[in-house]
Amino acid sequence: MRTFDLIVIGAGIGGGSLVYNLLRQGFTGSILVLDRGGNIASGASAYSAGGFRNLWTTAINQRLCSRSIQILGRFKEEMGVAIGFQQTGYLFTYYEAAWKQMPKVAEVWRANGVNFDLQTPAEVEARIPGLRCSLAEVDPEVREYLGLEDIKGGVFGRDCGSFDPSQAAVAYFERAMNDFSARPVLKLNTEVEAVTFDAAGRATGVQLRCAGAEETVRAGIVAICTGPWTNELLDCSGCPQEDRMPIAAQKRMLFITDFPDQDPRWQTIPLTIIDHGIHFKYESGSLMIGKARQEGPHNLDTTFEPDYYVDEVNLVMQERMPATATCKLKRGWAHLYDTNIADHNAILGWHGNHPNLLLQVGYSGHGAMESPAVGECLAELILTGRYQTVDCAPLRWSRFREGDLVRETIVI
Repeated sequence: MRTFDLIVIGAGIGGGSLVYNLLRQGFTGSILVLDRGGNIASGASAYSAGGFRNLWTTAINQRLCSRSIQILGRFKEEMGVAIGFQQTGYLFTYYEAAWKQMPKVAEVWRANGVNFDLQTPAEVEARIPGLRCSLAEVDPEVREYLGLEDIKGGVFGRDCGSFDPSQAAVAYFERAMNDFSARPVLKLNTEVEAVTFDAAGRATGVQLRCAGAEETVRAGIVAICTGPWTNELLDCSGCPQEDRMPIAAQKRMLFITDFPDQDPRWQTIPLTIIDHGIHFKYESGSLMIGKARQEGPHNLDTTFEPDYYVDEVNLVMQERMPATATCKLKRGWAHLYDTNIADHNAILGWHGNHPNLLLQVGYSGHGAMESPAVGECLAELILTGRYQTVDCAPLRWSRFREGDLVRETIVI
């Protein structure tokens, strides 16, 4: 029976950051990385919009993302790989009720070193071609039907932007396998069927299947970076309900269209969030547009639905930005968020009921942007027993049974 000091389930940016940072910080044990996909970053990392921001309502997210932005900004220099890092900013727009709360939120941002500007409606319109904050020209019945209001202001995050999570994941694994004497073993096209536990509940390894053959592999630590499939894995491992995560798989779709017009400002727009969470950004000569569905029951379906763009997304966009009525849908894709339905924040660190089971799940859509910092922090936890760079204790698994939730409200 093969034995490793650490088994990591999931070869996305989260697993890659964890493995690389462990080795960089001095871990010399044996590592096995398992993924059912045929490539590194074949899951959520490949389908992410690739945005990063530190505009959050919780201090822990602000700190983690600010740290990730520092890492991503030096990524090409330190890792030798270009990841499309661009700090073109994030622009959130707000209706009147939410805008009245901004002074209170801004105090928290300032306290945590977030670099932002509050924008007037005129300043918002100047950043986005054809966007109109006032809907005075829109038929009142249409406004009511679509639930639209005038935009009263915006918040522009200066340090925010976008990058390519897939390229970052590949770089983490390539450097991990080439730069250190404790070379990890990467096994793709391999299904992890269960985590194994001893009589005391301690994680002891995994049962896996590859090319029809089954194998049990032992490990000192098992790290699960399995996103929306986490509870399915725990179910197959025989874990009781109390051990599971408040995670629901939620479909998220991204649509690629042409630009509404030839205005050169489209090339440099920030990632912009308008009515009902519709968001868009420049993406390789096109416009990338997304909108989260209303949260429903757990569903692992990843079928792409072009009609959702026409019926739900563009229907609203063309009232806010009339020229977008002519945007032609080129392509798109669907994948899943591992949405933490309890407080919309990641679940990090040791599982309270299972020693040696490490969690990096439940990111609720902000996993790509937080993983560079989280990998660094979890490596510290494994090697020293405590967090040092950013204290991730607020995101511990036990917060749910303790009633100590960390509720994030700026989720798209």
